Amino acid sequence: MDNPTSSTERYKPSINIAQAPRIMAPLLYLGTAYVFLAAGAWMLFRYRADVSQGAYGVPGVIMMVHLFTLGFLSMTALGILHQWIPVVFDVPPLGLRRVVFNFALYVAGFLGFACGFAYDWWPVVAASGSALAVAILWWSSGVISQLRRSPKPRDAVYWGISAAVLGFNVVWVLGLFMAASFLGWWPEYQVLRVHIATALGAWMGILVLTVQQKLNPMFSMSKAQGVRFALPLAFVGAGIVLAWLSLFTSTRLLTLGAVLWVVGTVVTISQLLAVLRQGKAQSFDRVFIGVGMAWILFLAAAIVSMELNPLAMILAFWGFFTLILSYQGRILPFIVAVAVAKRLPGPVYKAFFMAQAMHPKNLPVIMAIGGCAGAVFMVWGRLAHHPALVGVSAGVAALLLLLQIGGVVLAMRAGHKQGPPARS
Repeated sequence: MDNPTSSTERYKPSINIAQAPRIMAPLLYLGTAYVFLAAGAWMLFRYRADVSQGAYGVPGVIMMVHLFTLGFLSMTALGILHQWIPVVFDVPPLGLRRVVFNFALYVAGFLGFACGFAYDWWPVVAASGSALAVAILWWSSGVISQLRRSPKPRDAVYWGISAAVLGFNVVWVLGLFMAASFLGWWPEYQVLRVHIATALGAWMGILVLTVQQKLNPMFSMSKAQGVRFALPLAFVGAGIVLAWLSLFTSTRLLTLGAVLWVVGTVVTISQLLAVLRQGKAQSFDRVFIGVGMAWILFLAAAIVSMELNPLAMILAFWGFFTLILSYQGRILPFIVAVAVAKRLPGPVYKAFFMAQAMHPKNLPVIMAIGGCAGAVFMVWGRLAHHPALVGVSAGVAALLLLLQIGGVVLAMRAGHKQGPPARS
């Protein structure tokens, strides 16, 4: 294996690592996301009987879903973007004080919101939901400000992040529609479907499609020539718009939107293979095994969603779970490596190569196998109305989380051996 110096002479990433924020900013969100994921796994086990019967309206199940979406998924996304946006768009990071206050407001709002749902405390839900909306708006204003100040061209990455930020805000706006539906002002299940489609598609889906435009070429050392990354964004985005329009027409538009999601997913998988074929890395990065499994789960979810089947949500959840933990096996060592590289002589972008020596090579393979197993057990448990199988899927989620934390600890120890981290 080449040393970092010789490797950097041949490859220089198209990002400005010098703009990376203090390590505390992303780790604050990512660490809290793990706590919410652990709580969500416990809630899944506790309410395994309700989930196996499809009783998704039970307050505890609603709390569990939000622990995964607003807790794990969104907190992870916010943490990654605090690191990713400055280095990709070559702009200064948001101030640490602002990040911490925004984090505190988000967490306080979310905890009140989730607990209010669990115990039918509707005034608490209203107050906490308002605080959560303010936190999202505050974060969004910071990101939009960074994008506007970026010297980078306004390409598919720029518009993808902008669309994801918009989607994140539409999620809480649709929450107001949900409140109206509870009062009988709107068809409840139709609003619920669009609310879920917006959270998983317009927010997390578009965000993943955008971020991986940089991650996949970087991990495979590919120039991705001829790959039109805007294409799947267009299909998925059009599907989301149809889902929104279905609120005012019929569910047929939502079904048509699901067809576009299938097309967008197929295009994404083909583009992933094209990027890998152009890769110049000395060896195959196993992170793509986890990423590939995630996109298989996404494809299954998109196909099932054409029938407006709630199983699509389960498949999508496990797809995001697998994708995030697989990517984090590379991203977290990179965050640590950047902190270390800033204190060592030489170009700071050597952190990319330092990170390659700081992660467990087979962790994404374990995530792929575990993610597939968890999805199978949970779907099987739902179809067979068997709580024990749903409980097994909760155990799989908890086990994968423990393995992920172990991988993070190994990365930290490897980083400590290479040098002291930058001050947080």
